[in-house]
Amino acid sequence: MKTDQEFMWEAVLEGRKAQGKTGTNPPVGAIIVKDGEIVGRGHTSQLGGPHAEINALRDAGDKAKGATVYCTLEPCSHWGRTGPCCEALTAAGVAKVYVGIVDPYPKVSGRGIQHLRDHGVEVVVGGMFEEEIKTDLKDFLDRVAAGKQS
Repeated sequence: MKTDQEFMWEAVLEGRKAQGKTGTNPPVGAIIVKDGEIVGRGHTSQLGGPHAEINALRDAGDKAKGATVYCTLEPCSHWGRTGPCCEALTAAGVAKVYVGIVDPYPKVSGRGIQHLRDHGVEVVVGGMFEEEIKTDLKDFLDRVAAGKQS
């Protein structure tokens, strides 16, 4: 059976499929695992399209209930061009979420994690491939740090 580290690496690789294709959105990857098997995969769509978690939930379908999610960036918690990913995850009934890094974007930063926890989802933050994820999300992270992300 694969380890949590191996599943998070799968999420990193999934996110890399979105590199250069997401406009100002970060190229996030998400993997959904149930009973030791990947049942859903997703990465950020082109700007205005679904985020990684939504694409992974669609791929997993009913198998998402009680599953574990590995995502490279904290699930969003606000309405923009799309709805909050944290709400979609709780609505799907996921049991646990591993978050690669906290989203520094002020409209999200910690709120997605808190929403998940408030709805009974176990959340584990960091500890796996943080430097690789920060490198992959560098453009987004730089825009947020400069106050240019909207």
